[in-house]
Amino acid sequence: MSPIDSWDGATAVFTGAGDVPLDVLFVVVAFAMFIGFLVTMVRHENHAYEQMIAHTAVEKGPAVEGEPSAY
Repeated sequence: MSPIDSWDGATAVFTGAGDVPLDVLFVVVAFAMFIGFLVTMVRHENHAYEQMIAHTAVEKGPAVEGEPSAY
């Protein structure tokens, strides 16, 4: 039921395919972003636990479970 009678001479165009430096750059940037996310998350969590142990508010705003009430 295809309107194409023959696939002879058909070609395909892949934009960006086989561009190894660009692929490597993409993977490196994605990996760096993931590592940056993990580092930021760990730093925030460590800060939050230190503030909770010191019985001070972690962030501005209303207190949430586990935090002391805002003064």
